[in-house]
Amino acid sequence: MTAVPKLATEERVKDAVLIISCGIAQAAALAMAAFATRDAFAALHAGSRLANLTIIELALSGLVAAACLFLSRRRAEALGQSYANSLRKVLYAQIAKLPKLRHEERRVGALSLRFVGDLSAARLWFGRGLPEVLTAIVVLPSAIAILWALDPNLAWTGLVPLAIAVSVMGLLSWHLERRHRQLRKRRASIAISMIERIAIAPELDLMGRTNKELRALDNRGKALKESAVKRRGRTAGLQAILQAGVAFSGLSLLWFANAQATAPATVAASLSVLALVALPLQSLASAWDQYCAWRIAREKAQNLLNERPISRHGGSMRAPVSVEVTSIQDGNPVMFRAARGSVSRLEGPNAPALARCISGLDQPSDIQVLYDGKATMHPHVAHIGSVHVGLQGSLRRSATMMCRARPSDARIEHVLGEFGLTSFLDHPRGLDQRVFEGGKGLSAEQTLRIDLARAVLGKVDLVVIFSLRWKTDPDQHGLLKVLQSLTPATVVLADVSNKAHLSKAL
Repeated sequence: MTAVPKLATEERVKDAVLIISCGIAQAAALAMAAFATRDAFAALHAGSRLANLTIIELALSGLVAAACLFLSRRRAEALGQSYANSLRKVLYAQIAKLPKLRHEERRVGALSLRFVGDLSAARLWFGRGLPEVLTAIVVLPSAIAILWALDPNLAWTGLVPLAIAVSVMGLLSWHLERRHRQLRKRRASIAISMIERIAIAPELDLMGRTNKELRALDNRGKALKESAVKRRGRTAGLQAILQAGVAFSGLSLLWFANAQATAPATVAASLSVLALVALPLQSLASAWDQYCAWRIAREKAQNLLNERPISRHGGSMRAPVSVEVTSIQDGNPVMFRAARGSVSRLEGPNAPALARCISGLDQPSDIQVLYDGKATMHPHVAHIGSVHVGLQGSLRRSATMMCRARPSDARIEHVLGEFGLTSFLDHPRGLDQRVFEGGKGLSAEQTLRIDLARAVLGKVDLVVIFSLRWKTDPDQHGLLKVLQSLTPATVVLADVSNKAHLSKAL
Protein backbone atom coordinates (compact mmCIF):
# COMPACT_ATOMS: atom_id res chain seq x y z
CA MET A 1 0.00 0.00 0.00
CA THR A 2 1.30 3.43 -0.95
CA ALA A 3 0.75 6.35 1.41
CA VAL A 4 0.35 10.01 0.54
CA PRO A 5 3.73 11.78 0.54
CA LYS A 6 5.21 12.84 3.84
CA LEU A 7 5.90 16.49 4.49
CA ALA A 8 9.31 15.84 6.05
CA THR A 9 11.71 15.81 3.12
CA GLU A 10 15.01 17.67 3.27
CA GLU A 11 13.84 20.41 0.93
CA ARG A 12 10.48 20.93 2.63
CA VAL A 13 11.95 20.80 6.13
CA LYS A 14 14.32 23.60 5.13
CA ASP A 15 11.38 25.66 3.91
CA ALA A 16 9.43 25.00 7.12
CA VAL A 17 12.43 25.97 9.27
CA LEU A 18 12.87 29.15 7.24
CA ILE A 19 9.19 30.01 7.69
CA ILE A 20 9.45 29.49 11.46
CA SER A 21 12.64 31.58 11.50
CA CYS A 22 10.79 34.37 9.74
CA GLY A 23 8.09 34.08 12.40
CA ILE A 24 10.69 34.46 15.13
CA ALA A 25 12.15 37.50 13.38
CA GLN A 26 8.66 38.96 13.03
CA ALA A 27 8.08 38.44 16.75
CA ALA A 28 11.34 40.23 17.53
CA ALA A 29 10.34 43.06 15.20
CA LEU A 30 6.95 43.22 16.90
CA ALA A 31 8.59 43.56 20.30
CA MET A 32 10.91 46.27 19.03
CA ALA A 33 8.00 48.13 17.44
CA ALA A 34 5.85 47.88 20.57
CA PHE A 35 8.43 49.38 22.92
CA ALA A 36 9.50 51.96 20.33
CA THR A 37 5.85 52.95 19.92
CA ARG A 38 5.56 53.37 23.68
CA ASP A 39 8.66 55.57 23.75
CA ALA A 40 7.39 57.61 20.79
CA PHE A 41 4.00 58.31 22.40
CA ALA A 42 5.68 59.11 25.71
CA ALA A 43 7.86 61.67 23.95
CA LEU A 44 4.91 63.17 22.09
CA HIS A 45 2.86 63.34 25.28
CA ALA A 46 5.72 65.13 27.04
CA GLY A 47 6.11 67.54 24.14
CA SER A 48 9.71 66.52 23.45
CA ARG A 49 11.39 65.46 20.20
CA LEU A 50 11.52 61.82 19.20
CA ALA A 51 14.83 60.17 19.96
CA ASN A 52 16.86 59.02 16.95
CA LEU A 53 17.01 55.52 18.41
CA THR A 54 13.23 55.37 18.57
CA ILE A 55 12.93 56.39 14.92
CA ILE A 56 15.56 53.82 13.91
CA GLU A 57 13.80 51.09 15.89
CA LEU A 58 10.42 51.86 14.30
CA ALA A 59 11.92 51.93 10.80
CA LEU A 60 14.00 48.80 11.36
CA SER A 61 11.07 46.84 12.80
CA GLY A 62 8.95 47.75 9.76
CA LEU A 63 11.65 46.71 7.31
CA VAL A 64 12.29 43.43 9.13
CA ALA A 65 8.57 42.63 9.25
CA ALA A 66 8.19 43.40 5.52
CA ALA A 67 11.24 41.32 4.55
CA CYS A 68 10.08 38.39 6.69
CA LEU A 69 6.60 38.57 5.18
CA PHE A 70 8.05 38.50 1.65
CA LEU A 71 10.47 35.66 2.36
CA SER A 72 7.99 33.53 4.32
CA ARG A 73 5.28 33.86 1.64
CA ARG A 74 7.79 32.96 -1.06
CA ARG A 75 9.07 29.88 0.75
CA ALA A 76 5.52 28.91 1.73
CA GLU A 77 4.55 28.83 -1.95
CA ALA A 78 7.62 26.72 -2.66
CA LEU A 79 6.60 24.34 0.13
CA GLY A 80 3.07 24.01 -1.24
CA GLN A 81 4.21 23.49 -4.82
CA SER A 82 6.81 20.92 -3.72
CA TYR A 83 4.25 18.86 -1.84
CA ALA A 84 1.69 19.13 -4.66
CA ASN A 85 4.32 17.90 -7.12
CA SER A 86 5.14 14.91 -4.90
CA LEU A 87 1.45 14.06 -4.57
CA ARG A 88 0.97 14.46 -8.33
CA LYS A 89 3.72 11.95 -9.06
CA VAL A 90 2.48 9.43 -6.49
CA LEU A 91 -1.09 9.62 -7.83
CA TYR A 92 -0.02 9.27 -11.45
CA ALA A 93 2.26 6.33 -10.66
CA GLN A 94 -0.62 4.61 -8.86
CA ILE A 95 -3.12 5.28 -11.65
CA ALA A 96 -0.65 3.96 -14.22
CA LYS A 97 -0.21 0.73 -12.24
CA LEU A 98 -3.91 0.03 -11.74
CA PRO A 99 -5.54 -2.72 -13.82
CA LYS A 100 -7.06 -1.47 -17.06
CA LEU A 101 -10.39 -2.83 -15.86
CA ARG A 102 -10.36 -0.42 -12.90
CA HIS A 103 -9.84 2.48 -15.30
CA GLU A 104 -12.85 1.40 -17.30
CA GLU A 105 -14.97 1.08 -14.16
CA ARG A 106 -14.14 4.64 -13.16
CA ARG A 107 -15.30 7.82 -14.79
CA VAL A 108 -12.46 9.56 -16.62
CA GLY A 109 -13.45 12.85 -15.04
CA ALA A 110 -13.20 11.38 -11.55
CA LEU A 111 -9.58 10.35 -12.13
CA SER A 112 -8.80 13.68 -13.78
CA LEU A 113 -10.18 15.50 -10.75
CA ARG A 114 -7.41 14.02 -8.61
CA PHE A 115 -5.03 16.29 -10.54
CA VAL A 116 -7.14 19.41 -10.10
CA GLY A 117 -9.15 19.59 -6.89
CA ASP A 118 -6.99 17.37 -4.66
CA LEU A 119 -3.72 18.97 -5.75
CA SER A 120 -5.21 22.42 -5.29
CA ALA A 121 -6.29 21.50 -1.75
CA ALA A 122 -2.80 20.16 -0.99
CA ARG A 123 -1.09 23.24 -2.38
CA LEU A 124 -3.33 25.64 -0.44
CA TRP A 125 -2.88 23.82 2.87
CA PHE A 126 0.88 23.27 2.64
CA GLY A 127 1.55 26.53 0.79
CA ARG A 128 -0.67 28.85 2.84
CA GLY A 129 -2.50 27.23 5.71
CA LEU A 130 0.34 25.31 7.37
CA PRO A 131 2.87 28.19 7.07
CA GLU A 132 0.30 30.52 8.65
CA VAL A 133 -0.12 28.07 11.52
CA LEU A 134 3.66 27.80 11.98
CA THR A 135 3.97 31.59 12.00
CA ALA A 136 1.08 31.97 14.44
CA ILE A 137 2.66 29.42 16.81
CA VAL A 138 5.64 31.77 17.11
CA VAL A 139 4.01 35.19 16.84
CA LEU A 140 0.98 34.75 19.13
CA PRO A 141 2.85 33.66 22.28
CA SER A 142 5.41 36.40 21.59
CA ALA A 143 2.69 39.03 21.27
CA ILE A 144 1.09 37.90 24.52
CA ALA A 145 4.47 38.07 26.24
CA ILE A 146 4.99 41.60 24.90
CA LEU A 147 1.56 42.67 26.19
CA TRP A 148 2.43 41.18 29.55
CA ALA A 149 5.75 43.00 29.59
CA LEU A 150 4.07 46.32 28.82
CA ASP A 151 1.47 45.96 31.57
CA PRO A 152 0.24 42.65 33.07
CA ASN A 153 -3.12 44.10 34.08
CA LEU A 154 -3.76 45.51 30.62
CA ALA A 155 -2.75 42.17 29.12
CA TRP A 156 -5.32 40.28 31.24
CA THR A 157 -8.04 42.79 30.42
CA GLY A 158 -7.38 42.70 26.70
CA LEU A 159 -6.82 38.98 26.29
CA VAL A 160 -9.90 37.66 28.13
CA PRO A 161 -12.45 38.79 25.46
CA LEU A 162 -10.09 37.55 22.77
CA ALA A 163 -9.79 34.15 24.44
CA ILE A 164 -13.58 33.91 24.64
CA ALA A 165 -13.86 34.68 20.92
CA VAL A 166 -11.25 32.03 20.08
CA SER A 167 -13.13 29.48 22.19
CA VAL A 168 -16.42 30.24 20.45
CA MET A 169 -14.69 29.97 17.09
CA GLY A 170 -13.30 26.57 18.08
CA LEU A 171 -16.75 25.30 19.04
CA LEU A 172 -18.26 26.40 15.74
CA SER A 173 -15.41 25.30 13.45
CA TRP A 174 -16.16 21.55 13.62
CA HIS A 175 -19.10 22.02 11.23
CA LEU A 176 -16.87 23.39 8.47
CA GLU A 177 -15.64 20.00 7.26
CA ARG A 178 -19.20 18.86 6.54
CA ARG A 179 -19.73 21.98 4.46
CA HIS A 180 -16.56 21.17 2.55
CA ARG A 181 -17.70 17.62 1.82
CA GLN A 182 -21.00 18.83 0.42
CA LEU A 183 -19.29 21.52 -1.66
CA ARG A 184 -16.67 19.07 -2.95
CA LYS A 185 -19.35 16.58 -4.00
CA ARG A 186 -21.27 19.14 -6.02
CA ARG A 187 -18.16 20.74 -7.49
CA ALA A 188 -16.85 17.32 -8.51
CA SER A 189 -20.17 16.44 -10.14
CA ILE A 190 -19.99 19.50 -12.38
CA ALA A 191 -16.27 19.12 -13.14
CA ILE A 192 -16.55 15.44 -14.05
CA SER A 193 -19.59 16.05 -16.26
CA MET A 194 -17.86 18.88 -18.08
CA ILE A 195 -14.62 16.93 -18.60
CA GLU A 196 -16.57 14.08 -20.17
CA ARG A 197 -19.00 16.21 -22.21
CA ILE A 198 -16.62 18.79 -23.69
CA ALA A 199 -15.00 16.14 -25.90
CA ILE A 200 -18.38 15.14 -27.37
CA ALA A 201 -20.17 18.50 -27.21
CA PRO A 202 -20.62 18.80 -31.02
CA GLU A 203 -22.10 15.29 -31.19
CA LEU A 204 -24.45 16.06 -28.30
CA ASP A 205 -25.50 19.24 -30.07
CA LEU A 206 -26.22 17.23 -33.22
CA MET A 207 -28.47 14.99 -31.10
CA GLY A 208 -30.38 18.06 -29.91
CA ARG A 209 -29.23 17.75 -26.30
CA THR A 210 -27.49 21.12 -25.85
CA ASN A 211 -30.46 22.85 -24.19
CA LYS A 212 -31.03 19.84 -21.93
CA GLU A 213 -27.37 19.82 -20.93
CA LEU A 214 -27.50 23.57 -20.25
CA ARG A 215 -30.54 23.14 -17.99
CA ALA A 216 -28.80 20.36 -16.08
CA LEU A 217 -25.66 22.51 -15.79
CA ASP A 218 -27.74 25.42 -14.50
CA ASN A 219 -29.40 23.27 -11.83
CA ARG A 220 -26.07 21.88 -10.71
CA GLY A 221 -24.60 25.38 -10.72
CA LYS A 222 -27.34 26.63 -8.42
CA ALA A 223 -26.76 23.77 -6.00
CA LEU A 224 -23.01 24.44 -6.11
CA LYS A 225 -23.61 28.13 -5.45
CA GLU A 226 -25.71 27.31 -2.40
CA SER A 227 -23.04 25.00 -0.97
CA ALA A 228 -20.25 27.48 -1.73
CA VAL A 229 -22.12 30.33 -0.05
CA LYS A 230 -22.76 28.21 3.04
CA ARG A 231 -19.12 27.14 3.27
CA ARG A 232 -17.87 30.67 2.72
CA GLY A 233 -20.39 31.98 5.22
CA ARG A 234 -19.11 29.55 7.83
CA THR A 235 -15.50 30.64 7.25
CA ALA A 236 -16.41 34.33 7.22
CA GLY A 237 -18.43 33.78 10.41
CA LEU A 238 -15.37 32.39 12.18
CA GLN A 239 -13.32 35.38 11.05
CA ALA A 240 -16.08 37.78 12.13
CA ILE A 241 -16.13 36.24 15.61
CA LEU A 242 -12.39 36.80 15.88
CA GLN A 243 -12.75 40.35 14.60
CA ALA A 244 -15.43 41.05 17.21
CA GLY A 245 -13.19 39.53 19.87
CA VAL A 246 -10.35 41.86 18.89
CA ALA A 247 -12.69 44.86 18.99
CA PHE A 248 -13.99 43.97 22.47
CA SER A 249 -10.44 43.33 23.62
CA GLY A 250 -9.43 46.80 22.54
CA LEU A 251 -12.53 48.30 24.17
CA SER A 252 -11.84 46.45 27.43
CA LEU A 253 -8.23 47.55 27.36
CA LEU A 254 -9.22 51.21 26.91
CA TRP A 255 -11.86 50.96 29.66
CA PHE A 256 -9.38 49.49 32.11
CA ALA A 257 -6.66 51.98 31.15
CA ASN A 258 -9.06 54.87 31.70
CA ALA A 259 -10.13 53.50 35.07
CA GLN A 260 -6.56 52.91 36.22
CA ALA A 261 -5.12 56.07 34.66
CA THR A 262 -2.56 54.05 32.72
CA ALA A 263 0.07 56.00 30.82
CA PRO A 264 -1.14 56.82 27.28
CA ALA A 265 2.14 55.58 25.80
CA THR A 266 1.65 52.14 27.31
CA VAL A 267 -1.95 52.04 26.12
CA ALA A 268 -0.93 53.00 22.57
CA ALA A 269 1.77 50.32 22.49
CA SER A 270 -0.63 47.70 23.86
CA LEU A 271 -3.27 48.56 21.26
CA SER A 272 -0.74 48.30 18.46
CA VAL A 273 0.31 44.85 19.65
CA LEU A 274 -3.32 43.80 20.01
CA ALA A 275 -4.01 44.91 16.44
CA LEU A 276 -1.10 42.81 15.22
CA VAL A 277 -2.42 39.80 17.15
CA ALA A 278 -5.58 39.93 15.06
CA LEU A 279 -3.69 39.19 11.83
CA PRO A 280 -2.40 35.68 12.68
CA LEU A 281 -5.73 34.86 14.33
CA GLN A 282 -7.58 35.73 11.13
CA SER A 283 -5.08 33.59 9.23
CA LEU A 284 -5.79 30.67 11.57
CA ALA A 285 -9.46 30.76 10.59
CA SER A 286 -8.50 30.57 6.90
CA ALA A 287 -5.94 27.87 7.69
CA TRP A 288 -8.62 25.72 9.32
CA ASP A 289 -10.75 26.11 6.20
CA GLN A 290 -7.83 24.98 4.04
CA TYR A 291 -7.03 22.09 6.38
CA CYS A 292 -10.61 20.79 6.17
CA ALA A 293 -10.35 20.79 2.37
CA TRP A 294 -7.02 18.96 2.56
CA ARG A 295 -8.35 16.34 4.99
CA ILE A 296 -11.06 15.37 2.51
CA ALA A 297 -8.66 15.43 -0.45
CA ARG A 298 -6.14 13.31 1.48
CA GLU A 299 -8.84 10.77 2.29
CA LYS A 300 -9.82 10.47 -1.38
CA ALA A 301 -6.20 10.26 -2.50
CA GLN A 302 -5.39 7.60 0.08
CA ASN A 303 -8.39 5.52 -1.03
CA LEU A 304 -6.95 5.53 -4.54
CA LEU A 305 -3.46 4.68 -3.28
CA ASN A 306 -4.86 1.76 -1.25
CA GLU A 307 -5.89 -0.11 -4.39
CA ARG A 308 -3.68 -3.01 -5.38
CA PRO A 309 -1.37 -2.09 -8.27
CA ILE A 310 0.01 -4.34 -10.99
CA SER A 311 3.72 -4.84 -11.57
CA ARG A 312 4.32 -4.51 -15.30
CA HIS A 313 7.94 -3.46 -15.43
CA GLY A 314 10.71 -5.75 -16.52
CA GLY A 315 13.84 -5.35 -18.55
CA SER A 316 13.75 -6.57 -22.13
CA MET A 317 14.97 -10.14 -22.40
CA ARG A 318 16.10 -9.36 -25.97
CA ALA A 319 14.62 -12.75 -26.83
CA PRO A 320 11.13 -14.13 -27.45
CA VAL A 321 9.27 -15.64 -24.51
CA SER A 322 6.80 -18.49 -24.26
CA VAL A 323 3.34 -17.76 -22.89
CA GLU A 324 1.09 -20.07 -20.90
CA VAL A 325 -2.35 -19.03 -19.63
CA THR A 326 -4.54 -21.07 -17.28
CA SER A 327 -8.02 -20.01 -16.24
CA ILE A 328 -11.37 -21.30 -15.07
CA GLN A 329 -14.25 -20.10 -17.25
CA ASP A 330 -17.80 -21.22 -16.41
CA GLY A 331 -16.42 -24.02 -14.26
CA ASN A 332 -14.20 -25.39 -17.05
CA PRO A 333 -10.41 -25.16 -17.20
CA VAL A 334 -9.06 -23.10 -20.09
CA MET A 335 -5.53 -23.33 -21.43
CA PHE A 336 -3.59 -21.27 -23.94
CA ARG A 337 0.04 -21.78 -24.93
CA ALA A 338 2.31 -19.89 -27.28
CA ALA A 339 5.82 -21.17 -27.96
CA ARG A 340 8.82 -18.86 -28.11
CA GLY A 341 9.00 -16.94 -31.35
CA SER A 342 5.72 -18.39 -32.61
CA VAL A 343 2.68 -16.66 -34.04
CA SER A 344 -0.36 -17.92 -32.12
CA ARG A 345 -4.01 -17.07 -32.44
CA LEU A 346 -6.26 -16.44 -29.45
CA GLU A 347 -9.94 -16.86 -30.32
CA GLY A 348 -13.33 -16.95 -28.66
CA PRO A 349 -15.42 -14.80 -26.30
CA ASN A 350 -12.68 -14.84 -23.63
CA ALA A 351 -10.05 -13.51 -26.02
CA PRO A 352 -10.37 -9.84 -24.88
CA ALA A 353 -9.84 -10.64 -21.19
CA LEU A 354 -7.03 -13.11 -21.85
CA ALA A 355 -5.28 -10.77 -24.29
CA ARG A 356 -5.20 -7.99 -21.72
CA CYS A 357 -3.90 -10.38 -19.08
CA ILE A 358 -1.13 -11.60 -21.40
CA SER A 359 -0.21 -7.97 -22.11
CA GLY A 360 -0.16 -7.18 -18.38
CA LEU A 361 -2.96 -4.63 -18.53
CA ASP A 362 -5.13 -6.69 -16.16
CA GLN A 363 -4.28 -9.28 -13.54
CA PRO A 364 -7.44 -11.00 -12.19
CA SER A 365 -7.04 -13.65 -9.53
CA ASP A 366 -8.71 -16.39 -11.60
CA ILE A 367 -6.29 -16.11 -14.53
CA GLN A 368 -2.61 -17.05 -14.29
CA VAL A 369 -0.10 -16.04 -16.93
CA LEU A 370 3.38 -17.60 -17.08
CA TYR A 371 6.21 -16.29 -19.23
CA ASP A 372 8.87 -18.91 -19.88
CA GLY A 373 7.17 -20.91 -17.14
CA LYS A 374 7.61 -18.16 -14.50
CA ALA A 375 4.89 -16.10 -12.85
CA THR A 376 7.35 -13.47 -11.63
CA MET A 377 8.81 -12.62 -15.04
CA HIS A 378 7.62 -9.43 -16.72
CA PRO A 379 8.80 -9.28 -20.33
CA HIS A 380 8.76 -6.18 -22.50
CA VAL A 381 5.31 -6.34 -24.14
CA ALA A 382 3.74 -4.37 -26.98
CA HIS A 383 -0.05 -4.34 -26.78
CA ILE A 384 -1.69 -3.16 -30.00
CA GLY A 385 -5.36 -2.48 -29.33
CA SER A 386 -8.19 -1.03 -31.37
CA VAL A 387 -7.36 2.48 -30.16
CA HIS A 388 -4.02 4.00 -31.08
CA VAL A 389 -2.17 5.25 -28.02
CA GLY A 390 -0.32 8.41 -28.95
CA LEU A 391 0.87 11.67 -27.46
CA GLN A 392 1.21 14.91 -29.37
CA GLY A 393 4.69 15.40 -30.74
CA SER A 394 6.89 14.55 -33.69
CA LEU A 395 6.60 11.38 -35.74
CA ARG A 396 10.00 10.45 -34.35
CA ARG A 397 8.67 10.63 -30.82
CA SER A 398 5.52 8.68 -31.69
CA ALA A 399 7.46 5.86 -33.35
CA THR A 400 9.94 5.49 -30.47
CA MET A 401 7.58 5.68 -27.48
CA MET A 402 8.52 2.12 -26.43
CA CYS A 403 12.29 2.63 -26.76
CA ARG A 404 14.53 2.72 -23.71
CA ALA A 405 17.13 4.51 -25.83
CA ARG A 406 16.11 6.31 -29.01
CA PRO A 407 17.58 4.70 -32.17
CA SER A 408 19.07 6.66 -35.05
CA ASP A 409 16.84 8.47 -37.53
CA ALA A 410 18.04 6.10 -40.25
CA ARG A 411 16.86 3.10 -38.22
CA ILE A 412 13.49 4.72 -37.53
CA GLU A 413 12.97 5.58 -41.19
CA HIS A 414 13.98 2.06 -42.27
CA VAL A 415 11.45 0.37 -39.95
CA LEU A 416 8.66 2.77 -40.86
CA GLY A 417 9.45 2.23 -44.53
CA GLU A 418 9.33 -1.55 -44.13
CA PHE A 419 5.78 -1.20 -42.81
CA GLY A 420 4.72 0.80 -45.85
CA LEU A 421 4.97 4.32 -44.47
CA THR A 422 7.44 5.61 -47.08
CA SER A 423 4.92 8.07 -48.46
CA PHE A 424 4.27 9.28 -44.95
CA LEU A 425 8.00 9.97 -44.58
CA ASP A 426 7.99 12.01 -47.80
CA HIS A 427 6.48 14.89 -45.85
CA PRO A 428 8.78 17.96 -46.05
CA ARG A 429 9.51 17.73 -42.33
CA GLY A 430 10.02 13.96 -42.34
CA LEU A 431 10.37 12.60 -38.81
CA ASP A 432 9.87 16.12 -37.44
CA GLN A 433 6.29 16.37 -38.73
CA ARG A 434 3.65 16.84 -36.07
CA VAL A 435 1.54 13.88 -34.95
CA PHE A 436 -1.48 14.75 -32.83
CA GLU A 437 -2.70 13.06 -29.67
CA GLY A 438 -4.41 9.75 -30.34
CA GLY A 439 -3.27 9.82 -33.97
CA LYS A 440 -5.87 12.40 -34.99
CA GLY A 441 -5.70 13.05 -38.70
CA LEU A 442 -4.12 9.67 -39.44
CA SER A 443 -5.88 6.71 -40.99
CA ALA A 444 -6.41 3.43 -39.13
CA GLU A 445 -3.86 1.79 -41.45
CA GLN A 446 -1.23 4.43 -40.65
CA THR A 447 -1.70 4.22 -36.86
CA LEU A 448 -1.56 0.40 -37.02
CA ARG A 449 1.75 0.52 -38.87
CA ILE A 450 3.16 3.06 -36.42
CA ASP A 451 2.19 0.72 -33.56
CA LEU A 452 3.93 -2.21 -35.26
CA ALA A 453 7.02 -0.06 -35.85
CA ARG A 454 7.04 0.85 -32.16
CA ALA A 455 7.14 -2.83 -31.23
CA VAL A 456 10.13 -3.41 -33.49
CA LEU A 457 12.03 -0.28 -32.47
CA GLY A 458 11.25 -0.97 -28.79
CA LYS A 459 12.86 -4.44 -29.05
CA VAL A 460 9.94 -6.10 -27.29
CA ASP A 461 9.84 -9.75 -26.29
CA LEU A 462 6.12 -10.24 -26.93
CA VAL A 463 3.60 -8.59 -29.26
CA VAL A 464 -0.11 -8.92 -28.47
CA ILE A 465 -2.44 -7.70 -31.23
CA PHE A 466 -6.10 -7.31 -30.36
CA SER A 467 -7.38 -4.70 -32.74
CA LEU A 468 -10.17 -4.03 -35.18
CA ARG A 469 -7.58 -2.10 -37.17
CA TRP A 470 -5.70 -5.36 -37.68
CA LYS A 471 -8.81 -7.35 -38.57
CA THR A 472 -9.94 -4.83 -41.20
CA ASP A 473 -6.51 -4.18 -42.69
CA PRO A 474 -6.29 -5.63 -46.22
CA ASP A 475 -2.60 -6.51 -45.83
CA GLN A 476 -2.57 -8.54 -42.61
CA HIS A 477 -0.36 -11.30 -43.96
CA GLY A 478 2.15 -8.85 -45.43
CA LEU A 479 2.37 -6.92 -42.17
CA LEU A 480 2.86 -10.15 -40.24
CA LYS A 481 5.72 -11.21 -42.51
CA VAL A 482 7.42 -7.83 -42.08
CA LEU A 483 6.94 -8.01 -38.31
CA GLN A 484 8.51 -11.49 -38.16
CA SER A 485 11.42 -10.38 -40.35
CA LEU A 486 12.21 -7.39 -38.13
CA THR A 487 11.75 -8.93 -34.66
CA PRO A 488 12.06 -12.43 -33.17
CA ALA A 489 9.36 -11.60 -30.59
CA THR A 490 6.52 -14.00 -29.86
CA VAL A 491 3.29 -12.77 -31.48
CA VAL A 492 -0.22 -13.41 -30.13
CA LEU A 493 -3.11 -12.49 -32.43
CA ALA A 494 -6.29 -12.14 -30.38
CA ASP A 495 -9.38 -12.47 -32.52
CA VAL A 496 -12.05 -9.81 -31.98
CA SER A 497 -14.79 -12.08 -33.31
CA ASN A 498 -16.90 -14.31 -31.05
CA LYS A 499 -16.05 -17.86 -31.95
CA ALA A 500 -16.75 -20.94 -29.91
CA HIS A 501 -13.14 -22.05 -29.51
CA LEU A 502 -10.65 -20.37 -27.26
CA SER A 503 -7.26 -20.87 -28.86
CA LYS A 504 -5.50 -22.44 -31.75
CA ALA A 505 -1.80 -22.48 -32.54
CA LEU A 506 -0.75 -21.53 -36.06
